[in-house]
Amino acid sequence: MRHYILILLTLSHLFSFGQIKQNNKTDFNTIFICVDSITYKNLFQNKFLKDTLFFCRESHQETNDNSYTGKYFIGESSTIEFFQPKKSDKLGDNFGDWGIEFKTRKIGILENIIEKSNFLKFAIDTSITTFLDSITIPWYKTLSFKNSKNELSILEYQNEYLKYLGFTGDQINKSMTYKEFNSILSNGKKYPRQFSMVTNIKLYADKKLIDDLQKFGIINNLKKTKNKIANSETTIEFTEVEKLPKFQIQEITISLLTEQNNRIVKINDNLLIKIKGKKAKLIFNYNK
Repeated sequence: MRHYILILLTLSHLFSFGQIKQNNKTDFNTIFICVDSITYKNLFQNKFLKDTLFFCRESHQETNDNSYTGKYFIGESSTIEFFQPKKSDKLGDNFGDWGIEFKTRKIGILENIIEKSNFLKFAIDTSITTFLDSITIPWYKTLSFKNSKNELSILEYQNEYLKYLGFTGDQINKSMTYKEFNSILSNGKKYPRQFSMVTNIKLYADKKLIDDLQKFGIINNLKKTKNKIANSETTIEFTEVEKLPKFQIQEITISLLTEQNNRIVKINDNLLIKIKGKKAKLIFNYNK
């Protein structure tokens, strides 16, 4: 999964600690998508999107195994990340690549989830990503179901990185909501835009991806229905197909902090954003 450094209200990923329960609670964090270069270029051109809807940031990041530049719609408690194609075989660098990430609420939970996955004999990948800046430290550990075009993952920030951000030992070990966490980093500043969190993702899935989604739901304690996995905040909804299209993400729905006038913002022919009340929907039209 791709990330950039958390710095006050330009945070890309917000580490939500919470009450530790037997179910190893996780929360939706991020979706990343590789779109075409023209769509990528146009993302920040609309004034309403930049000044009202999203906190927008373009950033470059270096890690131990990757180097990437992305554009980010940063929300109060979720992030949507966009990348453009480049000559590479790495996930995220080719048109249509995508990833969905959940995160743990407290250090140590991921190890429990890994043990659960191993007990269930789920084939998972695990890795530790190293942060490269003025210092080199472990950044986050990841459990993932991964193939060449998409990834379902759970992330857990590492102790060294949280100390680097300025958290004390007591704060790192304390159960903490997102707002409490962000309040420390931002010195109490209020989130300045409307994007609260991702509430629904619609995508195409073949039998292999459906199997991965169902396993991902099990280790995340997500409720499964016929074509959905969900917790109380975020739903992943899939349409079964025999062969996956080049671009698999259909729609992303987000919640907004206050009511907005109905409007449609056209990024280009491939991406529309429909705003209605306290919701906005990103609609991808690549498969029309």
